[in-house]
Order: sequence, then structure tokens, then C-alpha cells
Amino acid sequence: MTDECKAPLDPTAFGLFFVALVSLPIAIAGILGFMEISNDIGLYLGKLAIICSFFIACAALGAYKAGSNFGFIVFGLVAAGVYFSGAAGGDLYINVTLGIIYLVALIWSYHLGNPKTLTIILLTTALIFIFGGVAVQTGDLIWTLLQGIAALANFVLTLYLAFALADEHLPCY
Repeated sequence: MTDECKAPLDPTAFGLFFVALVSLPIAIAGILGFMEISNDIGLYLGKLAIICSFFIACAALGAYKAGSNFGFIVFGLVAAGVYFSGAAGGDLYINVTLGIIYLVALIWSYHLGNPKTLTIILLTTALIFIFGGVAVQTGDLIWTLLQGIAALANFVLTLYLAFALADEHLPCY
């Protein structure tokens, strides 16, 4: 076995892979929903979110074990938000509250000097929740599209950063 196979995966990379996994179906659902294209994504998205929230919570615990206060707290918050979205859906005020918390984490991330990609991921995560809550409240499809676009950006950014952290050969911006 090579040394690189013995090294543990960064808990941040682990958590980001699961955030990416749940973000792409949200993006697809939002974009197809805006275009009023019939699909079954919504039937399974809640279950996927609940499953992913468990693994994101595992990443939070891994970050705790690794001594990362930021990773522990932020992945814990993300796990809670993803679980809520899967279990209960889109209450406007809870989604806006989650969005505000992620914006506060964005400020904390910037202050700590974390990679810019991570800080932008917190922005896209906040927007997913805010736009999703407004979409449910208003029923206006433009908010569904905006949520889909934010989720697509979140997918691309989290997948890139997850690979950059796991591979250690990609630049980490």
C-alpha cells in the first residue's frame, strides 16, 4: 500500500463531496422547475438531503477531531440546514435564518483567511436557502431559478475545492 493511501482524507474534503452531491440535484430541480419541465427529482431530493446531512455531520465530527473549530461549526450548521431542507422543506423564516447564519460564517471565513473558494461557497450556500425560502413563500418561479443557479455554482465550487483538498495537486484558491 502506498503512503498516499494510508493518509486520512481531509474531513473538509469529505464534507464538501457530500455538499456537492446534494447541490447538483437542487440545481437541476430549480432550473427544470423554472422551465416547468416535469421531473421526479423532488420525490427523492428530501431523502438524499437527509442521507447527505448525516455524512456532512460526520465531516463536522472529523473536523472536531482534527482541531478545526471553523470546520466543526460550519459543517454542523450545514448538516442542520441540509437535514431541515430534506425533512421539512422550505419555511421562509427558517431558510432566511439559515442563510443569515451562513453569511455570518462567510464573514468569519474571510476573517480567518480561509481559501476564497470556501468563502464563496458559504455565499452560494446562503443564497440556496434564502432563494429557496422565498420561492416556497411566493410561488414565483424566478426564485426557483435563482436557487438553481446558486446551487449549480455551489456544486461546481464545492466539487473543485473537495478535489483540491483531497488531491493536493490542484491549486486551492
